[in-house]
Amino acid sequence: MDKIEHMAKKIRINNDYLQEKARSMRDIAVPLQKSNPDISVCAVDGGLLAHRMHGVDIVVSRSVGVNFVYENSKLKKHGHHPSRSPPTEIDIKTALDDHEANVFKSLVRLKSEISCANELLEKYNPDLLLIDGSLLPVPSDIPSRESELHPLYVDVMKLYEKLFSAACLVCGVIKDSRARRLSDLKCSDSVLCSYLLQQGERTKEIDYFDEKPMNKELAALGKKIKVTYMKPAKDDLPLRVEILGDVEKASSIVYSLSEISERFAYPAILVEADM
Repeated sequence: MDKIEHMAKKIRINNDYLQEKARSMRDIAVPLQKSNPDISVCAVDGGLLAHRMHGVDIVVSRSVGVNFVYENSKLKKHGHHPSRSPPTEIDIKTALDDHEANVFKSLVRLKSEISCANELLEKYNPDLLLIDGSLLPVPSDIPSRESELHPLYVDVMKLYEKLFSAACLVCGVIKDSRARRLSDLKCSDSVLCSYLLQQGERTKEIDYFDEKPMNKELAALGKKIKVTYMKPAKDDLPLRVEILGDVEKASSIVYSLSEISERFAYPAILVEADM
């Protein structure tokens, strides 16, 4: 019981501290504007299974794209690409160490999802494209130039360059982000923003990178991305939204699409893609 009471006291002290810190940062909070336009929205999500057997790394992946067309704020029609139940793809590599195996899995997933995203853009020509997760690979997903995974990484980056040349808005939407950019506290930005933001607010946009990354390709693409945290639902954590394009317009649309309930904040079309 003493341990439980000690834990509860520690949580109360931490909550009080976060509330005070959030009050001191209210100047970075701005109101969100609802948007109810006639709009075509696409979303993509993917998944994979990975298994190592007799020194061979096997990755099975698939991605699905969804298109929602809204008219007078109501869903008029929808479609799936390539289908509601897309076929799986199998990739195999041998003699990878543990780190390379993880990089291999990440690159296969990214190649599948970004390929699907580019196909969606060509097929539906949407006003907005949503991706489940970040808009760029994390630095740990970059293999060395000597690695046998480097050609796969080059293919993935070419897909990203094509995506970033799209005429429509592109957003990466992340729930419960573990990023720590807004403060030096020992908590994620999502947790801090749950104290900082009220429903219907977002943070002022920040740069994607807080310092120049070692990789020049990521640096060039990262310059085009702005990041904001928004709180569409009263009782759910804020969303991290990475935006390629007009921040105000994209924030407004994502906010309007994410008001599913007071307890759950996520665009309905990404829920459909995830399912």
